[in-house]
Amino acid sequence: MHLQRNASPPGEAGDAQLSGLVRTHWMLASCVVCGHERVHGERHRATCPTCGATLHSFPLYRELRARA
Repeated sequence: MHLQRNASPPGEAGDAQLSGLVRTHWMLASCVVCGHERVHGERHRATCPTCGATLHSFPLYRELRARA
């Protein structure tokens, strides 16, 4: 059994670029009462260290730009 590979010379199809967003494990926690913000990973506090209100967390994304 022979595998056929579609290899193109450099400079033709090899110049394709990847772009998009990748979700990270980091989250942004913000307090709607006092405006306190902090970035956290897996372990974080559920309440604001400043006023004690509940923090709302939002996922952080990173832009992906790489040459394929």
